Order: sequence, then structure tokens, then C-alpha cells
Amino acid sequence: MRKLGIIFLLCLSINLPAQDNIDIIDREVLKQPTEEKKDSIFFGLLLKYAWSKPDSSLYYSQKEALLAKKLKSELMESRALSRYGYVLGMMGNYPQGIDYLLKTQKVARQLKDTSSLYWNYVFLTQLNTDRGDFEQAEFYAKKFKELHGQESQWFVRMASIYERSGRLDSALLYGRRAVDEEVKLNGKLAWSTIPLTLAEVYAKRKTYDSALHYYFITLSLSLKELLYKELIVTYNGIAEVYNNTGQNDSSFYYAYKSLELRSSNSYPVGTISTYQILYRLFRDKGRPDSAMGYLEQAIALKDSLFNQQKEREVQNIGFAEQLRQQDAIAQQTQYRNKLKLYILLSIAVVFIMIALLLIRNIRHRQKAFGMLQKQKTETDRQKAKAEQTLEELKSTQIQLIQSEKMASLGELTAGIAHEIQNPLNFVNNFSEVNKEMLAELNEEIDKRNYDDAKAIVKDVIANEEKINHHGKRADAIVKGMLQHSQTSTGKKEPTDINALCDEYLRLSYHGLRAKDKSFNADFKTDFDESIGKTGVVPQDLGRVLLNLFTNAFYSVTEKKKQQSEGYEPTVSVSTKKENDKVIIKVADNGMGIPQKVLDKIFQPFFTTKPSGQGTGLGLSLSYDIIKAHGGEITVETKEGEGSAFIIQLPV
Repeated sequence: MRKLGIIFLLCLSINLPAQDNIDIIDREVLKQPTEEKKDSIFFGLLLKYAWSKPDSSLYYSQKEALLAKKLKSELMESRALSRYGYVLGMMGNYPQGIDYLLKTQKVARQLKDTSSLYWNYVFLTQLNTDRGDFEQAEFYAKKFKELHGQESQWFVRMASIYERSGRLDSALLYGRRAVDEEVKLNGKLAWSTIPLTLAEVYAKRKTYDSALHYYFITLSLSLKELLYKELIVTYNGIAEVYNNTGQNDSSFYYAYKSLELRSSNSYPVGTISTYQILYRLFRDKGRPDSAMGYLEQAIALKDSLFNQQKEREVQNIGFAEQLRQQDAIAQQTQYRNKLKLYILLSIAVVFIMIALLLIRNIRHRQKAFGMLQKQKTETDRQKAKAEQTLEELKSTQIQLIQSEKMASLGELTAGIAHEIQNPLNFVNNFSEVNKEMLAELNEEIDKRNYDDAKAIVKDVIANEEKINHHGKRADAIVKGMLQHSQTSTGKKEPTDINALCDEYLRLSYHGLRAKDKSFNADFKTDFDESIGKTGVVPQDLGRVLLNLFTNAFYSVTEKKKQQSEGYEPTVSVSTKKENDKVIIKVADNGMGIPQKVLDKIFQPFFTTKPSGQGTGLGLSLSYDIIKAHGGEITVETKEGEGSAFIIQLPV
């Protein structure tokens, strides 16, 4: 939390509220006897200013965070930064806003702050809906419903998700349920988001009279509270309806009404839509200069909000959050594997020392006592012991080889563990949604609302298809992992070499990313499509490729640590067919291999890695596997510039 607070203080400057208002609020906050009551004042300010004066909302969130630090209240600080992230997201800064919400969500769980968790899930639902990530939006909507929030809140959020994702029948059903719950709770329709969502649904269904009816209800409610986002969206919606019905003068009027609110900068996404509406209106009116002016403004504003860097930041944040819990398990597994390896190496060293001592004793006894029977008997006994020791050494070597295979399996598993989590999440989420929708289906059938029932059935079928799709994804991943973990039978199978190289390149990369989130490198492929399928043992060749890719990524990472300026770490793999051979080349621009040790790299137990980071068995096993295939593995390297391992296999 301390680090999060420091980042928070360095964020963008804002326009401060009037000093008189600040002084009044400061005095009112100081009067409150408990942290909860102090926090409730700041939460009221968020609801008041979020869409009318977002800069003021940001300022008061900062103010609460500073007060929380002074009072040493982790709860107040977490709530303040959560609201700060929400307002940042509403203003278009989705990556940083979602980052704040995910970090404060973790703190809220630790403090068991149910209220903060509820609003955190509501905020994440809205921001993910606005940026078009509907699966994440549904996930967080389910989360805040589990905390027993207001029914109208959940129904309208789901209606908005369905409307934005094009599932209009479901959107209409949930929107009507939201109206019923709101009227039941307050006796009237007082929340502008509900009629606005229904208006958007009717507009997309081209039921324009109903759309205008709900747009004007929203307009009345939004003007009372000065909710700029709702006003912008409503003006744009009315302008679109009038444009579609041929009432262009009215369309121009409401588009300009929306444009008047752009100075608030509270909802830049809505301003983009306004520019696009005016572009179409002027284009249809035959005024291309004005049309192009608004189109250029729309493109410029859209580029500033949705550039590729921001999208990558959001994806990285989501990926890091999904792997957070897996990191602890991966670290424990890695520790246990290292411990087993150290024990086996220690046993091997002891046996080697015993073997050397026994052999030395045998030679000394032979030299000292000649060919006497007594010495011969003793020598035979020592030889028997030596043979037994050698057998034990062979057994130990087999165990070490198996350990190396298990280590490669661990790297492979780390690379695909997060892949399994995604389809399982989808299966669980859609199963829960189907359960609820089937309950609603029963209600609609009892009411004889067969049209709504059919709409629900369509959604249930669509969800079942998604469950089936993601279930097959998980099944394919597990089968691939089991195939890798099986002991090789030595039986060659017709195998797509290109697909095998591509699969293990990506799994190696993701495996290293899972162990070290700071790791990053580029990888390239150049495959000869004329190769076709070649007879190999896919599990064994996969282990060779995994070892080569892992070594290459390690080399470029070490070079990146020493030469950060202007260096782009890159690993590449290429294939080609020459006469009766298939050539696989794995190259990198990393540290390279020193010439003085080049002759030793395929020897067992030789490694250039620091102690504890390598066993020296990877390349030795790879060499043996390629030889067993009737092939050859060689290396080309230049110290400081990179290496290339070349595998030649008979067709």
C-alpha cells in the first residue's frame, strides 16, 4: 500500500475545487468520530462530482488518501485509491484505472472490507463494459451480485453488457427487470442509467418511438444531477435516432448540444461518437470539408485513448492478476525440484568417491601382494564391490536423467498453466449464468411469456456452446501436457516438424515468463512448408527443442542485464529440407559460447550456468536423442554475439 500511495501522489495534475468548499469539507471531516463516517463524506463527494466535475473527484480522492496515511488507516487509503482508479478509467485512462482497482481489490480482501469489494467489482464491471471486454465485465458483475448488492444495479449492468455485445433480446429482458426492481425499491424511476440502457437497446432494434421515450426520461434525470456522461450519451442517441428517421435539423441540434459538453473532458469516448455523428451529417449534406474536419478530430481523440500501448498495458495487468496465485505454487514446486536434484547429485558424488577409493585400493593390493591366492581372493572381492558401486552409479545416472526430464516438464507446465485457467473460468462462469437463466426461463414459462422464454433459451444454447468450446480447449491442453510427460516408447511417428518447433518455442517462452515476470524477448520463425511430416519420436524431439529454446532465452536475458541500451533480445527458429535431410536451426543474439569450452558443451554435467541454475544434462541428453534418431547436432557461435544450434535429421 505504501508503494501504491507514492505512485498515486505522482499522478497527473488536476483543477482544484474552490478553496471555500475545501475548507468546509475539511472541517466537516475532522468532526466525524470514526473512520467509516469520514470515508462516507468522501464517498458522497465521489457520487456528486464523478460525472460533473471529475477533476474535483480526483482531488478529493487524493485528499482522503493523504488523510488515511496520516491516520495510518489502510482501509480508508484502499477505498480512496479504488475510487481514484475508477474516475481515471471513466476519463479514458483505462490501463491505470484498472491497475488501481486490481491492487486495491487485493487489500480489500485482506481487510475483509465487503463494502469496498462490492463497489470495486461494480467499478470494474463498468470500465470493462466501456472498453469492450465483455467477458471480464460479466465476470465482475457476477462477483458483486454474490455480495448481495441491489438487484436493479445488477440487472442494469447485465443489460448494458448484453446491449454493447449485441445480445439485444437479453438486454431488453434485463433492462425491464431493472425498471421493475427500481420502481419496487424507490417507488419511481430515479436512476438515469436504467432508462438510458433501455433507450440504447430500442435504438439498436430500430424501435425509434420507444427509444426517444426513454432518451427523454434519461435527459430529464441527468439534467437534474448534471451527469455529463449520461447527457453526452443521451444527446448522441437522440441525434442518431433523428438522423435515422430523416430529421436532420433535429439531429444537428442534439449533436451540437453534446459537443457543448466536451470542454468538461469527462467522457472523451462520448465526444468521439459526437464527432462521428457530425461527420456523417455533413457528409450526407454535401459539405465534405466540414465532414473531414470532424472525422480528423474523431481519429485524433480515438488514437490518444486507444493506442496499442494502452491495450497491451491492460492485457498485462489482467495476465499478472490471473497468475498472481499461481506464482506461489510454481515457486514451491521449483524449490522441491531443486532440493531433489541436489540430493541426487550429493548421492552421485558420494558413490563416485567410494568407487575411486575402491579402485585405488584394488590397484595397491595387486601391486603389493602379487599373484598370491589370498590377494587374488581379496582383489576379486574388491572388484565385486566396485561392480556393485558402478551399477549403483548407473542407477543414479538414470535418476538424474529422469530428474532433468521432470525439470523440463515443470518448465513446460508453467508455460501452459495459465492457459488452462482461462477456459476453466469460462466454463464455471457460463455454467452459473445458465443456472440463473434457466430459473428465469421457468418463471417466464409460468407467466406464459413465450417470446421472452425463447430469447432466454437462445442465450442458454449460446452459453452451452461456449462451455463446450472452452472445455475442449482445456482438454486439448491437458492431453498435450500428458503426452509430453509420458515415458518415450522410442516409436517414431509421422510428425509435423514445423508445428512441433512452433509449439515448444511458445511454451518455453511462457514457461520463463511464468517464473520471471520481468523476462521479455522477441522470437521469430521461418518454416519451410515443403517439409511435410517426418518420422521422429515427438516426445524426445520436443525435449531437445525445449532445452535449446530455454538455453537461448537464458542467454539473451543475461546479455540484456549487461547491455540494456539499444539491445533487442531475439530468439529464432527455422526449418528447411536439403536433399534427404531436415535441418532445424535454433539461433539467438545472446552471450555466445567461449571457444575454450566449446568442445565440452555436450559432455554430461558440464554447464556454463552459475551453480544451482543448471545440471549440465540438457545438452548431453539432447545429443543422445538426436544420435538415436540417426541425426546430428552441431553448434555455431561467436562469443558476445550469439549462438546457433543446428539439428540434421534423416527424412
